[in-house]
Amino acid sequence: MSKEKDLNSVRDKIDSLDERILSLLNERADLAIEAGEAKEESIKYKPAREATIFNKLIETNKGTLSNDQIISIFNEIISACRFTESNLKVAYLGPEGTYSESALQNKFGSSVETKPEPSIRSVFEEVKKGLCDFGIVPIENSSEGSVNLTLDCLMDFDLTICGEIEMRIEHNLIGYNKPMPKEGVEIHAHEQALAQCKDWLSSYCPQAKLVPVSSNSQAAINASASEGVLAIGGKEAAQKYDLDILDSNIEDSSSNTTRFIVIGKSQSSQTGNDKTSIVVTTRNEEGALYSVLLPFNKLSLNLTHITYRPSKKDKWHYSFFLDFEGHEDEDDVRKLFKQLNNLNAEVKILGS
Repeated sequence: MSKEKDLNSVRDKIDSLDERILSLLNERADLAIEAGEAKEESIKYKPAREATIFNKLIETNKGTLSNDQIISIFNEIISACRFTESNLKVAYLGPEGTYSESALQNKFGSSVETKPEPSIRSVFEEVKKGLCDFGIVPIENSSEGSVNLTLDCLMDFDLTICGEIEMRIEHNLIGYNKPMPKEGVEIHAHEQALAQCKDWLSSYCPQAKLVPVSSNSQAAINASASEGVLAIGGKEAAQKYDLDILDSNIEDSSSNTTRFIVIGKSQSSQTGNDKTSIVVTTRNEEGALYSVLLPFNKLSLNLTHITYRPSKKDKWHYSFFLDFEGHEDEDDVRKLFKQLNNLNAEVKILGS
């Protein structure tokens, strides 16, 4: 009986805390509305401000909940409070159930309007036309490198990178858990997913026909329409399209991670822990890349990523995509831009 009394006492305390938390959440929402009315911009999403909030929470968290759990909880709180100020609309590479959709939820929370798009280019187009406030697209995978379609769109569209998300990617073989035909089995997936699982596929499904499709969710849709088709996808895709997980974690690398970027028309202010992305298009001449990289060394700016694409303006000209630590408003970064502009090259700032 004493244990039951103790349990009831604990539950009463939890109920009391829940009431206080509810009251505080509504108070926070009211303050968010007040802050929103004081903002001059129509777009209320401020990634730098949210990053500052998360950093403070991590610094002060000394309790039972992990930092990841705290971030997850407050991401939803911020998302709900932001919704009281403005209803954001975010485009992503669809259909529903893609990793891009998961990245969107990790970044913006669930209190946003989402719009799945059939291609990376159409995500950019929706944001350019103002039909969506922001877009989420993949830009790089730790195993297979850059997503070239995204790099090309960053060149073609006058939009800004204003945030990024790194997400661990766990691939699964999904389909109907029924006997498969001995011949003619197909495995559908995005070409990057097929590449990220190529060793597993050659070992366990050597006879299957590998079919690249526009997204892993499209692969799941195809699998749901035919018992002779399997797909590679995440747990969300399996749940969305009522498919079984036949084998899990089939990616070749245990640290398989994809980096997604947030694209929009706004710029992010400094947080003290920033990254800037630029693209530099050089002529086909001796020492061109060296001349681009030299200012980074002189100014002690840490390059975190470099890749290239052929320039569409002229053959044998190349566009180099560079990520480096620092914000475009910092003095050393401004010095960098000034030195790069003195070169015989075209420089485009993609965002901080």
